[in-house]
Amino acid sequence: MQGQKYAKNIVTETKPFPKEVMERLQARRKETGSSMESTRLLWLDDEIVKGAYYMEFLWLWRGSSNGFIEEPHQHDFAELIGFIGTNQQDPSDLGGEIDIWLGDERHTLTKSCLVFVPKELKHCPIQFNRIDKPILWFTAAPIGMYKKGSITPATNNTNTPAFYPSASQPSVDTATSKYGKYIITQMKSNLSFPKPPRNIPPDASKMTRILWLDDEVAKGAFYMECVWFGEGSGAGGPEPHTHDFDEVLGFIGTNSQEPRDLGAEVELWLDDEKYILRKSCLVFIPRGVKHCPMIFRKVKKPVFHFSSGNGGMYLKVPSK
Repeated sequence: MQGQKYAKNIVTETKPFPKEVMERLQARRKETGSSMESTRLLWLDDEIVKGAYYMEFLWLWRGSSNGFIEEPHQHDFAELIGFIGTNQQDPSDLGGEIDIWLGDERHTLTKSCLVFVPKELKHCPIQFNRIDKPILWFTAAPIGMYKKGSITPATNNTNTPAFYPSASQPSVDTATSKYGKYIITQMKSNLSFPKPPRNIPPDASKMTRILWLDDEVAKGAFYMECVWFGEGSGAGGPEPHTHDFDEVLGFIGTNSQEPRDLGAEVELWLDDEKYILRKSCLVFIPRGVKHCPMIFRKVKKPVFHFSSGNGGMYLKVPSK
């Protein structure tokens, strides 16, 4: 891909944390006795690719945080937090148990989900009670850079600094709680998709749609769709098109021995250039750039794929 116009838009690594951040994280881990095993996988922002918006992806392999991750805070921008289980027999199964606070509500997550955090809603801490099977954890926001300076510490009624809630606080019933509507665990019900072509080869990779978020699902949200591609070869994506918003396509392999190995070969077209993807990656597509088709070939292990845009709704313009 070297020398191709959009090669720089394909991100296959994470961004190193500053030394002081790493030291703080290690001290917190030692303090709590965390047994979590994880891998920082991918990071995208305006420094990595000019014009891109923020995303970070991590693998959680096993263990427990044995305490809180992050302190309660709020942002002057909306945020999306994702937790994706890897049980291919039941993609809705998270493969663990995670607590997250929204406002002053403690929500216990046991299903793959997208958690939308509206602007200025206090959220966190997060507590990883059990990671039984690998879970993909990510955060995203429609801003160029994620900086602590853009976070306003949450306060209580006495205007004191942010504080951790009680670990004994009971979980709410997400279905009837105030903020449960921001936890998305399924596809949008009124969507329609083109019928698959008739001549799909019998060994083609099977696509399973699992989650969809947009402004209709949660007011103020930005668009994201999450799918799984199973083992096989020859599954094709949409026809060439453009958007009037920026988009990120993600391709995440599930090889725990080599997390950056995609375990597949994907052919993706950007403008009139063909790119072959063999590593887990984030592909930033600026608004107006023609892209697709997208063809999954040689899928040896399941691949998690998503598309996300910094617009509220998904709309595409067919290429002329």
